[in-house]
Amino acid sequence: MRTFLQRLFGKEAQSEPTARPKAKHLRIQKFGHDLVRIETLGFFGHHAASPNGNFHLIWADRNPEGTVGGYRHEGHGSWSLLHDDEIVSTGRLERPADGKTANNGSFIIHDRMFGDGLKGRFVAFRADGEKLVEKELTANLFGNGLSDDGRFAICQTANAPGSADSCRYILFDLELGEEIARWEVETGWADGYQFDTTNRHVFLLRANGGRVGYDFGGAMLDRKGWQTERIRAGDLHVIGKILASEEPIERGKREALLTGLEVAAQDSEPALRAHAFRLLGEFHEKGNAIQEAIDAYDKALSIDARIGVARRLAKLRKSLPGSSKAPG
Repeated sequence: MRTFLQRLFGKEAQSEPTARPKAKHLRIQKFGHDLVRIETLGFFGHHAASPNGNFHLIWADRNPEGTVGGYRHEGHGSWSLLHDDEIVSTGRLERPADGKTANNGSFIIHDRMFGDGLKGRFVAFRADGEKLVEKELTANLFGNGLSDDGRFAICQTANAPGSADSCRYILFDLELGEEIARWEVETGWADGYQFDTTNRHVFLLRANGGRVGYDFGGAMLDRKGWQTERIRAGDLHVIGKILASEEPIERGKREALLTGLEVAAQDSEPALRAHAFRLLGEFHEKGNAIQEAIDAYDKALSIDARIGVARRLAKLRKSLPGSSKAPG
């Protein structure tokens, strides 16, 4: 009879050890952010603890012999879940990464997969090793989060041109074993996650203190407030999307956009300054302030001659009263 792991992972999966170490004081020595050594197991690799500290997930992205790690075409990596000095489940994935475990021992882990290409596999398990979710994606996986109770999980994908999985947050209900929502990464990459399972909300956290909430359907909780904050900070991506919209811009938002563009125009990065002046030109052009638009486009071109507004600038100059052609 084939073992559970052989059925799960195929021919390359290794059989489970029948004896599990108990009461051996699996002392975890930490090195840096998430690297650990467990001498009793002869293990050195990555580690994540549950919020209550009762479970410890460890994994290693290297072949069974420990001779090849990282990018490769064969040789499955390993994971194990520890509880009370005992290995309660263990198994193999192609290239395990970014593990998280919950207070009930359920855990999630990414599989970067063998070989080339933009791809990844999101996998969730129960504490006993039973698989809850497996989702293969045509994009690299960037990060993930898990609710403290182990019920819900989220992952984010990196840019993958042409793929429906590109730049997405994907939310899972692990109890149901299915994806329940996905949405575009418009708020930027999250550095962490926080779940409110009672109200069915997930919050994307940024290292700079930013926090954006979504409901479990993928709708932002306070889009207006978030948009206002990002405009004030000079977020050119958000400002650009507003200016590209066909919707009229009310007076209060026009003033906020102008303030945000002025902030961005002071950025130390020339490319961002050029982009800011280009959007400032679009802002004035949208408001039919032609001379102000011309001045802004001129500044954008003076910073970056390839900013892409030369033809528009020439056309605006011709539109001015008394001008039959652009000045030489």
